[in-house]
This record gives sequence, structure tokens and C-alpha cells, in this order.
Amino acid sequence: MGTAALGLTGCRQEGPGGLDSVIVAVNADKRATARLEHDGYPVQWLTCTGKAEDPGVTEKGAQRPVTAVGVDCDGRTSGGQKIIVYGRVTGLYDDSCVQGKLTAKVDGKTVFTAGVLGDCSGSGTTNGGGNGDKPTGNNGDKPTSNNGDKHWPGGHHQSK
Repeated sequence: MGTAALGLTGCRQEGPGGLDSVIVAVNADKRATARLEHDGYPVQWLTCTGKAEDPGVTEKGAQRPVTAVGVDCDGRTSGGQKIIVYGRVTGLYDDSCVQGKLTAKVDGKTVFTAGVLGDCSGSGTTNGGGNGDKPTGNNGDKPTSNNGDKHWPGGHHQSK
């Protein structure tokens, strides 16, 4: 399995500023690696970066919490195929679940597009401005197919 840059088990993924781009990137890396490996693409390495979307300011001039982070990942399979994963993360669930819209391609072929990566059934949801008691942030998109796996329902297709 690919290696993540940092181990953040037990950390809270959200602060007063909302989602943290580094924590989102690390968790997207872990969840995408797990999904790719589950789907039969052994990951040699995968590196993800995150860039927080500007949330703007309130009418009183205060900074709003970050509610979305753009994610871009590059890597290789153990067979040398190029991996890219990209999309927008709008919620985290401890370090076990990433929500938003993420697409993975291996050698240019889309291998998954998902609204959820990981297991969002536990407790301790953190997200960019939700109510904190349930996973949020998929903008109302419902999974279209889960191929028999409750952990990785598919989302709507997008292209880069």
C-alpha cells in the first residue's frame, strides 16, 4: 500500500477556520490509496496537495470558515502507471472518510469518481461548517453505485 506523508490518527480535522488543506490532502491520499488498491491498482506512491477555497467574509468583515479544499494528487502504481486524483473535498469524518467529489485516473483512464471515500459510519464528524452530528458536504448528490461495497459509493462523473 502507498505511504501517507503524515500519520494523523485521532486529530480533529477542523478548526475555527474550517477545513485544513494539509489535513484534507493527507486524508485524501490515504482514502484514495485504499480505494485504488481495493480496485486492483497497487499504489507504489501517491502524493496529494490541497488548496483551501476562499470562503469570503461575513457582512461584518470576519473571515468565514473554509468549507471546501481543492485536491490534486500524483503518483504511480507498482507497475509504473501514472495515477492522478483530483477534485474538491467538502467534509472529513475523523481520518476514516473524505467527502466531496474526487476522480482517479490511471494512465488516463478514469477508474473511479466518488462522493465518498472511506467509512463514514462512525462518530466524530468534522466538516467545513456543518452541524457536527452527521456527515455533510456532498451537496445533495446521492451515490449512483457502490458495486457492493458500502465504503466506496460512486458519485457523479466529472472531468478535469
